Amino acid sequence: MNFINGHIEQGIFRKTRGLTLPSPPSAAPERVAGRDLVYGVLPEHNIRVGADGPSGTAGVVEDNGLETYAKVDCNGEEISCLFRERLDMRCGNPIDIVIAPVYIHLFDKATGRHAGASDR
Repeated sequence: MNFINGHIEQGIFRKTRGLTLPSPPSAAPERVAGRDLVYGVLPEHNIRVGADGPSGTAGVVEDNGLETYAKVDCNGEEISCLFRERLDMRCGNPIDIVIAPVYIHLFDKATGRHAGASDR
């Protein structure tokens, strides 16, 4: 799982180095405001190539035939991605990724507990 430290500001997850990511629909603003959070998303959970998310640079790239595994550096944050298609991607290539908000988990950094609509 990818774990990224940051906070929610104006409905967007922000990391100190400028990386912004979509917030999950369960992130009720009154429950997450002002909290240090950890953003969690699995590499295989709908991270895809697309222009509506962060830009980065491909690091490690493994083409496994039907899938492509890559570590993408987005503003100094390495995000592991498993693309369910073959991509013509090489180490050092620029890439834009999109993360589906429904697959995101937020955790309270201080307690490690799930943070969100009901603090499950």
